[in-house]
Amino acid sequence: MKRYFDTVKTLTTIANDKISVVIQMFISCCLYNLSSLLPPIAASGIIAVITNNNFNGIWYYVLLYILFYVIYFSMLNWNYHTYTTLANYYHLEVQKKLFEHVSNNDSIFNKISKGKIVDTTSDDVRYLVDVMDCASAALMRFLQLVVIFIIFSFYNIVVALIALAIDITYLVLMNNNSKKVSKYYEGTRKYEDKVIDTLNQMLVNLKQVKSLNMMPNLDKKLDKTRVKWKEEYKGKRKAMIDRYCKMPYIVYIGKILLYIFLAYLVTTGRMTIDKLVLLISYFELTITCTDNMLTYLLNLSNYGIRVKRIKNILDYTSESNIDFGDITNDYINGLIEFNKVNYEIKNKQILNNVSFKIYPNEITAIVGHSGSGKTTIVNLLYRLDRIKSGSISIDDESIYNYTKKIYASNVSGVFQRPFVFEMSIRDNLSLVDSNHNNQIEACKRVGIHDYIMSLPKGYNTIIKEEERLLSDGQKQLLAIARAILTKSEILIFDEVTSNIDPNSTTQIGKILEDLKQDHTILMITHKPEMMVLADHVIVLDKGKVIAKGTNEDVYKKSALYRELRNKSFASASNIENEII
Repeated sequence: MKRYFDTVKTLTTIANDKISVVIQMFISCCLYNLSSLLPPIAASGIIAVITNNNFNGIWYYVLLYILFYVIYFSMLNWNYHTYTTLANYYHLEVQKKLFEHVSNNDSIFNKISKGKIVDTTSDDVRYLVDVMDCASAALMRFLQLVVIFIIFSFYNIVVALIALAIDITYLVLMNNNSKKVSKYYEGTRKYEDKVIDTLNQMLVNLKQVKSLNMMPNLDKKLDKTRVKWKEEYKGKRKAMIDRYCKMPYIVYIGKILLYIFLAYLVTTGRMTIDKLVLLISYFELTITCTDNMLTYLLNLSNYGIRVKRIKNILDYTSESNIDFGDITNDYINGLIEFNKVNYEIKNKQILNNVSFKIYPNEITAIVGHSGSGKTTIVNLLYRLDRIKSGSISIDDESIYNYTKKIYASNVSGVFQRPFVFEMSIRDNLSLVDSNHNNQIEACKRVGIHDYIMSLPKGYNTIIKEEERLLSDGQKQLLAIARAILTKSEILIFDEVTSNIDPNSTTQIGKILEDLKQDHTILMITHKPEMMVLADHVIVLDKGKVIAKGTNEDVYKKSALYRELRNKSFASASNIENEII
């Protein structure tokens, strides 16, 4: 019984409001279950009146019979209302908690697969209300059985002992079976997560999967997981077959023996017909109650797996979890300074004594080969990770001292993959700023307003991947407009031109030239045509700054920068001339 109690207790720690509604659920469940014991009493009274040829009193028992069912359905209606209230609360509240927790602990994906997180957030939360429903129903079925056995004892102690022995034997066997079913159920969920995780990765990189013909080999890899799932599912089905096709024999054999004994009591004059009907009705109710209780306990075991999955996600805390400060100064100029910054992951040095400054009203480019530490610098500026030593400051104040709200409203950016939600353009922009005039101004500034207005529904046009209304370049422009709407002083552009066409690259270059007039611009890039736009350049190699300064000074001093910039110098010059 401890594991059932632990499941309920865990759920109350995950979502601890609505306790009064939980109590109402248990009370209403108790009352409607106990009231279901009343109709057999009225039915027995009707039979007693008929057998005694006294029809004058039959209407009393008929009205009593109706009253008992009115009470039963009233309590059941109350229980349904509490279920609905809790269903809404648990689903929405816990899902919201999961969303917030994952967004605040993005390193969670290093420990828990995306497939498991997606499946838990979308599927497991739907069943949380059933934890309380099953717990209350199982408890009330148990109380119902206790009351029934008291009634049995009142009429005949031997009958009560026989019924109790049958029921306890059945309960013990079925409870052990529930443990097996839950074990195999947990196994099937584990391998389902792996399949969903692979599917998510495949969908994100579908073009590469198709172009490289990866599907046959992916299918072979998935087949190994499917075989494991099949084994777990087979074990679960075998346990279920034992549960529903073999163990019930205990009840039915016991029932035959009990009915023979009751018939013996009637034939020997030790029991009247109305008492026989009453005890048979209650024993049938005992079987029904026991089966229902076992079903609820089995479901509670399975729901316990779901609760545990949710708790595991919510319990995850990033080792580099960063606390926010209390500085609420929103007048930020935008001077960024890295001073002797060191950062490592699992004892591997990623940044080594890195120092540089990024100035307002300039474009600063950070360049270097893959693995040089560029992405780490971006992550540190977004406060996704904490440095091991050194300092990172904005306007001479540590970035860790600002409040979450102030920092988020002053440091924003655009990433390599242009990302928009499948909703209207206006709704996408409203996630940052709901003022439509501001949205229009931002879109005009990045040069996408005219195209949006050419669409059938303008800003109310819903962006759907399959309709391809926006090219990758246009999505990136929309993402830049969204970043502008944050009103951030510091804008970070992380490889924003790596997956778009040359014309869009040219357009984004012009946008950066415009944005630097009132922003601090940090650009991570590997494209020469973007490098030439930078006022200052920082060159990274193996986690160290090997050159920094004005663009032309670094070009003269750094062979690595010359190598990177000269990859397509001709096109770079053309772009530069066009922009200037």
